[in-house]
Amino acid sequence: MGSDKKNKMTRRKFVKGVAGACYACLSLDCLAASEDKEKKDNKGKVHLAAACGTYCGACPAYIAKHGEKEQRKKRLEKRSSSGPAQAQNGIPPSNWMDGLICDGCLSGGKLAAHCQNCAIRTCAEKKQPDSRCLDCEELPCTRITNLMNMGRYLHRKEYLPNLDKIREIGVQEWVKCEEERWRCPRCGLPVSWYDAECAGCGEPRSERLFSLSENKIQ
Repeated sequence: MGSDKKNKMTRRKFVKGVAGACYACLSLDCLAASEDKEKKDNKGKVHLAAACGTYCGACPAYIAKHGEKEQRKKRLEKRSSSGPAQAQNGIPPSNWMDGLICDGCLSGGKLAAHCQNCAIRTCAEKKQPDSRCLDCEELPCTRITNLMNMGRYLHRKEYLPNLDKIREIGVQEWVKCEEERWRCPRCGLPVSWYDAECAGCGEPRSERLFSLSENKIQ
């Protein structure tokens, strides 16, 4: 009798031990999978670092395709009620990318027309290993300076400083920083280059972004 009881206790401890080991392995596997996913997600967004150094994640054409549905809806409602704003002091007209959608400069997917025909992108693709202007001996070339001077739009002033930063910290880390920078500080939705406020919650534009000066986008 004592022997049977002892055997039962031994089997019970064995089963518990196996279950505990399985749980530990499962936890480690889940942790590893989570880390792998995080690394994959970060790496999977490097296409948002454009050839010229702009951050595609804040482009209206990218948000029009990849932004949250509610955000896109509110953005359209606001535009339809107020009408397009005229270009002013380095700020393009608010309807400058109406109807355009894009997956990002180096995504290999859908590109807005101006990205398809971009001389900077096609040149870098032919000459640079990562298809960006980072190590080009001609930098800053007339392709980039001409585009920066065209309309003198404020987001284009960031091209060269962005390329320097990508070179310094690496493209994955840079995209991670830009993704955080271009999010609404209140609700976390992505903000477009010339949004004066978040299209989702109405939070004023973050001070981390370039200033729109005294201009207000209607």
